[in-house]
Amino acid sequence: RYTGRVITIASPKGGVGKTTVSTNLAIGLTASAPQSTVLVDLDVQFGDVASALGLRPEYTLPDAVHGQASQDTMVLKTFLTQHPSGLYAVCGAESPAAGDTVTGEDVSRLLASLAREFRYVVVDTAPGLSPQTLAALDRASDVVMLTSMDVPGVRGLRKELDVLRELCMIPAGRHVVMNFADPRGGLSVRDVELAIGTGVDVVLPRSTTVPTSTNQGVPLIANGRRRDPMVQELRRLVSRFAATPLKSPRGRARHRAAS
Repeated sequence: RYTGRVITIASPKGGVGKTTVSTNLAIGLTASAPQSTVLVDLDVQFGDVASALGLRPEYTLPDAVHGQASQDTMVLKTFLTQHPSGLYAVCGAESPAAGDTVTGEDVSRLLASLAREFRYVVVDTAPGLSPQTLAALDRASDVVMLTSMDVPGVRGLRKELDVLRELCMIPAGRHVVMNFADPRGGLSVRDVELAIGTGVDVVLPRSTTVPTSTNQGVPLIANGRRRDPMVQELRRLVSRFAATPLKSPRGRARHRAAS
């Protein structure tokens, strides 16, 4: 058994494209690791991974963390929803109230179980630093920090990075992705890098194809438009993971003590 890579997608604010990035990354990784990629919808109140992938799940996140599924990995696997691509998904709760029954400890246990069974565990989180998101960051071998290319988004990311540094919760695999890049917005990539104090790894252009893709439940990376600049950049993000070997996870005690 290997310990798979837990890739947590996080952002301080909503509306910056976390689910778009998560679903496309997961579909892209499935192409390189068929049957070995799972996507977890950890926006416990308003997760929409199922609709972004056109899935109708029989079971959702609360089912996967409570009862027998929390104790037995074979049972847990029967609670996953399968996408036609071969991607597995833990879809979001049907209601905010149901989602609120999922604790940080539940998330930590779920991600540890999935990492023993899957090569890639991609985690879509809610905006901000909820207990569930912190648990996903604590378990992460990689974090994708996402921001929009505007002043409020960049300032929010700077604050979140500062908090995570103080908590010693930025893993070795850190990837900064800027979405909605538009040269007419008045900010350059260099401006953003100076503001957040670190480099930007992938720049996703503002794209007219994303809303249609979301509404149809078909991720851009799966629709065959290889020349679309957004698809090219999403593939670049996928290659950051698909081309690199598995890393051993960080010890939990080490950075718990540091915080």
